[in-house]
Amino acid sequence: MKINGKKIIGGVDKPVSKFALGTAFYNNESKEVWFKILDDFVKFGGTAIDSARGYGKSEDVIGSWLENRSDRDKIIMITKCGLTGEGVLPSDNYPELVRNELSTSLQTLKTDYIDLYMLHRDNVDMTVAEILDPLNEAIAKGYVLSLGASNWTYPRVTEANEYAYKNNMTGFAVVSNNISLAVQSEPFYPGLVSTDKTGEEWHKEHQIPLIPWSSQARGFFTGRYTPEMSADDGFTKRMIKVYFTDENFERLSRAKELGEKKGYTAVEVALAWLLHKPFPIVPIVGPHTQDELASCVKATTLSLTESEMRWLNLED
Repeated sequence: MKINGKKIIGGVDKPVSKFALGTAFYNNESKEVWFKILDDFVKFGGTAIDSARGYGKSEDVIGSWLENRSDRDKIIMITKCGLTGEGVLPSDNYPELVRNELSTSLQTLKTDYIDLYMLHRDNVDMTVAEILDPLNEAIAKGYVLSLGASNWTYPRVTEANEYAYKNNMTGFAVVSNNISLAVQSEPFYPGLVSTDKTGEEWHKEHQIPLIPWSSQARGFFTGRYTPEMSADDGFTKRMIKVYFTDENFERLSRAKELGEKKGYTAVEVALAWLLHKPFPIVPIVGPHTQDELASCVKATTLSLTESEMRWLNLED
């Protein structure tokens, strides 16, 4: 099984694998585990690796791994800047923030360029010109090949791209918002944006790729969550608040049922459901083990009909 993809990101002349490898939880203490997953990902045909300055030691681990590889030119390195606890892109000294965080990412990742550089959040009090100008400086210097907007609304992405077009600049080639078979009832963290039906139509119209985070609903489809469970830890409390709806548990039940008929798990069905969207999509997955990575790869072999897609999403 291979997850080879197509060239779908403007400015990046490399094929993008069917899903991207999420690394937000990587740490130096377990880096040998992450090295094996990274190696397996590449063996399966994976190319897109997602990180961010705000992901702890993620870039450090990837940098150590990249340093010993000879095929950097095949890897699509994705990283982000501008993450704050308030969930808003900082406006104070923003150009300096971009320069500093990008410089740190390049040094930490041990590379001389980033394939896809994304803003982790938006700030609607800033103009799109203020936001895009420093990013285009990085493009002009060759430090960045392509730009992306993470957790931006679609009107703002449209505004930014129209400004870029009119001023002969580089706009956003991708959007990275949440979408999964399980629908969030509210943002998991401040400033997060999900792709709704209007957003899906936007992607269909513009054919700009969506690179969704939490594409497997933070483990909701693994079976570890049940409607009657309670929790003391903060993460599970948020899972209950965000994902525990009757509709989502019905989606989980249907994913299990369909998966049993076809020889797949519910989480594999949920990932396959995304891969059948009628626009370019590269879900970010976060396997913690080699077996979980193999499961994600298996999901790419599942074919779903339009009727099954609707049924899974409670539309039939």
